[in-house]
Amino acid sequence: MNYIAHIHIAEHTDTSMVGNFLGDFVKGSELQYLPAELETGIRLHRSVDVFTDQHPAIIKLKSTFPPSIRRMAGITIDIYFDYLLLNHWQEFSNQAYKQTLASFYQELQACPLAINPRYTMLRESLLKERWLEHYIDASTCLRAFKNIESRLHNRVTFALQASEFLRQNHYQAKQVFLVFYPELLKHALEHCTKNK
Repeated sequence: MNYIAHIHIAEHTDTSMVGNFLGDFVKGSELQYLPAELETGIRLHRSVDVFTDQHPAIIKLKSTFPPSIRRMAGITIDIYFDYLLLNHWQEFSNQAYKQTLASFYQELQACPLAINPRYTMLRESLLKERWLEHYIDASTCLRAFKNIESRLHNRVTFALQASEFLRQNHYQAKQVFLVFYPELLKHALEHCTKNK
């Protein structure tokens, strides 16, 4: 899952939003050097990612991608699911997504960790531009795909083809999301209960 889903899952499980967000930036299993709430969030993030990658519906959806971009199907789905989550937010949360994201930005502001240069740049960009809300619009997914392409120095070209594939298969992707996401929220709660 991508940024917004991990933030929402943190809200849903009453765990650290920054901790759940940090899961993509912190390496290794020795996390005791971090505050306990951040460690808990990172471990939940990793559990969510494993559950997602192993879920039959996600595996099946990945298999429908054209062979030329299939290796990027996972990250493509993650990003598109953030768009779908914002557009179906009221089905999964009692408060508006803008309130949740405002709480995240506030928590991020109060937690100036220097994890690595990539995280520092992203944190500064998020606090300045507050661009997560833009995922309400599908065109933001294409911009995200193009950003990933540029980080890969165009070794993998997938953005336009992935965007067009998702446009043509929006209904299928949405149906998978609406069935899968409640199962993911249940998994996250079970993970937290088991690891108290």
